[in-house]
Amino acid sequence: MREPITFASKVAIEHREALERLLFFNGCQDRVARGIVDVIDRFGPPEIVVDGDGLRVQVSELSSGVQSLFAVDAHTGRPLGVAVYLRADLEHVTVLHLGLSEEYCSGGERQSLNLLLRLLKEIRRSSRRVKGVRRMSVAYGAVDRDGPDQSATPPDPP
Repeated sequence: MREPITFASKVAIEHREALERLLFFNGCQDRVARGIVDVIDRFGPPEIVVDGDGLRVQVSELSSGVQSLFAVDAHTGRPLGVAVYLRADLEHVTVLHLGLSEEYCSGGERQSLNLLLRLLKEIRRSSRRVKGVRRMSVAYGAVDRDGPDQSATPPDPP
């Protein structure tokens, strides 16, 4: 049985602490630490910003084009996952950062709900509505043992 999870481009301001845990203090980050560092070195760190009545994530070196997608508990509004991505060029969407609540990570008590897969499928679904987008890639991942996949890395910022 699936938990009621919704997807949104912003989370409520009162969930800032939960969002900070997802992005900056996540116990699962050590699995992909090298990739995270590479993306931060290239594009700058993710930053939580207030956007109207909610929070979203931007990347300091990319002034525009970065989008956030949150997996949110439908009952509480608490963010359970976040993906930060951009349209790297006319045909490609690249996910720069991912964060999942530890209980949804591999080995977590709710891993069977496949939240990471659901979050990526939602990005793919929304990207298909954008004219010209044909491919989605992730800038880093757990299978990456020798460095980032250069084919999945977006162009350098302007």
